[in-house]
Amino acid sequence: MASTQIPGPCLPPYRARSAMALLDPQEHASELADWVERIPASSEPAERKAWDNVYTWLRLASGLRAVTFDMAYEDGGMCAAGDDFDYVWSNMMGEWQLHQVRLGYTRAALEALVRVLRPDLPTPGPAIEAAEQRLAQGGQEPPLHAPAVTRHFLDHAMGSSEPASLAAAVTQAIGVHELAAHGFTHIPQPAHDDDMQAFPAGHDEICTAKEATSILLLGTQALLAWAVEEQHIVAPNEDKFLYEGMWVPDAAGGSRWVDQEIAYGDYLAVLQLDHGDPPDL
Repeated sequence: MASTQIPGPCLPPYRARSAMALLDPQEHASELADWVERIPASSEPAERKAWDNVYTWLRLASGLRAVTFDMAYEDGGMCAAGDDFDYVWSNMMGEWQLHQVRLGYTRAALEALVRVLRPDLPTPGPAIEAAEQRLAQGGQEPPLHAPAVTRHFLDHAMGSSEPASLAAAVTQAIGVHELAAHGFTHIPQPAHDDDMQAFPAGHDEICTAKEATSILLLGTQALLAWAVEEQHIVAPNEDKFLYEGMWVPDAAGGSRWVDQEIAYGDYLAVLQLDHGDPPDL
């Protein structure tokens, strides 16, 4: 029987770091939902409802754990190789669609946020572009790993690893979702070896959907940072308690260990990072 594990998954360097690695989309969405939930509530019911909508879509993106498929084709037991193919394909589709569905939820959260903060702009791309420019003018760096994620994602999606803005990557990530939603995306199928043994394929498609989700989450994060900078929202006036501490960037370009707690206003800049293991004493 073929393995249920997809061999050779795409693991970009920013996800493989021992300290300050980029969180997987599920955990990243959870941290953003936690931050958004703590924004001081507006006295305007319509605005509160709009923020609740952003929060709920992020909760859906973080709460999605698995997608299951049964791609079995009943042929009366005539072809054992067909059973093997169906088994591998079912697991491939579960992995791919897990990221595709989460991509849709994340897109919904970002577009809901744009409607709250930038109702004058029709799509997230221009909103993120304006946020990037304003933050750069104020001396703020983009979220850590955003340039690397942008290059890696665009290499999958467009075959280009040239430097590009987060806003351009956000627009392309939405395009990835659009192509799938309208049936233009190629559906990956298992490959075969010379003995007709089926084995998983579709690594590019899986990574593209996963990294597209991270791009939209980083865009959401940048837009929230812009809103705080412009005083459109007030950062949560409380501390994030770090039960086991975390690594954060320091002023010298390295990292430092933060224990106990961090203000939510400061946490927005690092909430995409894996907390990592504590330093050796």
